[in-house]
Amino acid sequence: MFQLSIMQKSGLLIFLLISVLIHKTVFAQTDSLTSKTLDEVTINAFESKTNALSTTATVGLLTTKSLERYSPTTWTNAINVIAGVRMEERSPGSYRFSIRGSMLRSPFGIRNVKFYWNGIPFTDAGGNTPLNSLDFNAVQNMQIIKGPGSSLYGAGTGGVVLLQSRTSNNAQNRAEQSVGFGKYGFQSRSTSLELGDISIQYGHSEQDGYRDHSAMGRDAIRFSSTSKIGEKGMLSLLGMYSDLHYQTPGGINLAQYQNNPRLARQSTQTVPGSEAQKAAIYTKFAMLGGNYSLRLSDSWTQSNALYLTTNDFANPFIANYEKRDELGIGGRNIWQNISQIGSVRTNWTSGFEWQYSKSAQRNYDNKGGIPDKQQTVEDIRTTNLSVFSQLEAVLFTDLTVTAGLSYNTSRYRYERFFLLPYTNEQRTFDGIVTPRIALNKVIAKTWALTASYSSGFSPPTLQEVRPSAGGFYKDLNAEKGMNTEIGIRKIDKNFNGGISLYSFGLRQAIVRRTDEAGAEYFVNAGKTRQNGLEWNLSYDFLTNAHLPLTFRLWNSGTWTKYTFEDFKQAETDLSGKLIPGVPRFSQSTGLDILFKYGFSVFATYQHGGSFYLNDANTVKNTPYNQWTARASWKKNWGSHFYSELSASLEKVNAGIYNLGYDLNAFGNRYYNSAPKNNLWAGVKVGWEWGRK
Repeated sequence: MFQLSIMQKSGLLIFLLISVLIHKTVFAQTDSLTSKTLDEVTINAFESKTNALSTTATVGLLTTKSLERYSPTTWTNAINVIAGVRMEERSPGSYRFSIRGSMLRSPFGIRNVKFYWNGIPFTDAGGNTPLNSLDFNAVQNMQIIKGPGSSLYGAGTGGVVLLQSRTSNNAQNRAEQSVGFGKYGFQSRSTSLELGDISIQYGHSEQDGYRDHSAMGRDAIRFSSTSKIGEKGMLSLLGMYSDLHYQTPGGINLAQYQNNPRLARQSTQTVPGSEAQKAAIYTKFAMLGGNYSLRLSDSWTQSNALYLTTNDFANPFIANYEKRDELGIGGRNIWQNISQIGSVRTNWTSGFEWQYSKSAQRNYDNKGGIPDKQQTVEDIRTTNLSVFSQLEAVLFTDLTVTAGLSYNTSRYRYERFFLLPYTNEQRTFDGIVTPRIALNKVIAKTWALTASYSSGFSPPTLQEVRPSAGGFYKDLNAEKGMNTEIGIRKIDKNFNGGISLYSFGLRQAIVRRTDEAGAEYFVNAGKTRQNGLEWNLSYDFLTNAHLPLTFRLWNSGTWTKYTFEDFKQAETDLSGKLIPGVPRFSQSTGLDILFKYGFSVFATYQHGGSFYLNDANTVKNTPYNQWTARASWKKNWGSHFYSELSASLEKVNAGIYNLGYDLNAFGNRYYNSAPKNNLWAGVKVGWEWGRK
């Protein structure tokens, strides 16, 4: 049960939510405050281009318009209002991304979620996604598929994220420059140029950080293009290079937090602290990819996506200095047949995805940020293969049935060259079959009922079979899970939203542990049961174009009960304990107002509930209440030149406020404090002209 204080704060919102849903229920926030037809939002989940009412998947949308509600510095605030989705930033540049609790085993970065960028795999063969290498302006759209997507996308029980970088106006060329400033030394610059089908964007961001030893800097350039090849072919190219560095302050304990929340991890008599060791991440990441689609006939289409990545990675840490040189290659082939058989429309999708990566890893003693005596020399090669097939049929124009199946195999090959003796080992995860069945029934053209049953799997990632201290943990088993979900949604002129209820069971769950030096390792922790309820709704008021303003009121939220099942630590049985890091209740409420003459105001209130910080459920954080606001003024100065001025602020009320906790941390160093007050301002100018 929720605490009384939470009920008092959120009771009115829940009452409003239920009342509106009884009257008219909805699915997802739309792109603007004006009325939209259903066909204007295309959902690309599971290789099926359809509208938000007819999709068989539960999808959260993050679009250019929804990003405008928040400061253009990070995706964190925008993503965290999507029900069931959480993005953390323990220190500037240190991202974690979770769908329905998939951060259960995330030491840093992203685990258990598969990313694609313009149809090209962005998550590598080892399960890592370099999201923090991307500049904020490099991506204009995210479609977040919730729940296992292994029937079509391979490894990952949490979900799938489809990133898109597309020109926003196909009829215009554009040159644009923006700059931003904020507290704690924040600065950003973004330059973009769109000429015909070619788009180039460069971004720079830096900040000193709120905590000691938490500065970051990133320079990233992105190139993309989409052009026709002949009469039936379409070629999309994507390239990027990013140079990122950020200091890692590390976790502190409660007494240190209460004394000075801005502290970095402190030195002890036996272990030096983060500042003494100059703990940081340095990564130079490059990617080149292409996606070629060819229409073979009226019903058959083939597409091929290929990519190549390199990563020069260094991590001076408390216990060691880790150096990695990584190379990745892979591709995805899809055959698709769309046919009409009488009154039945079918979409048959089959193909395969193959990925390979090599990581040359070396560990040294860390002597104040400088590599010293060599500890290890190791290579790991990773290979993944997923073969899939899916049939979707639309019956009676309003009933969509989807059935998909994939066969998956992956292998780690490990070689140790130092310390001697030479070691050559491997671990194979083979013969994993993952089905998905889903139904969607459209009722009266505005209502929809959805039900799905899906299976997912996730082998341990590269950083789990070979953690930062070195070695090969070949005894780790792949996670496997089953998800059952039902939902109802409604979309009409001014309403938009819905409710989803799901139950997900995970076997062989992988969880993180740390030793005294803070070095992490991972263990399988039995079973989990993850039950949840998600909702979101919005209502557009005063949508008549002749009125001086229009506004939207929206709400989204999540209730969960995630527990361990059949889980022991040594002799202690923790079955029935709540999974740490996942709040029982969270909600977001927003008001978006658009005035005439280009003025807009966006206000958001978010409540995050408390949760446990360790598996034993003996330490708990405090809930928080966050208010964010952004005001902007857009102005066209003639037919070519335009500008935008904006200001954003953030205020948090919480006993302890973190944008990411270190769960099950050794020495109770759970806390990575974040500022409770923040402020940003920015200006953008641009020039548009018509394409010939």
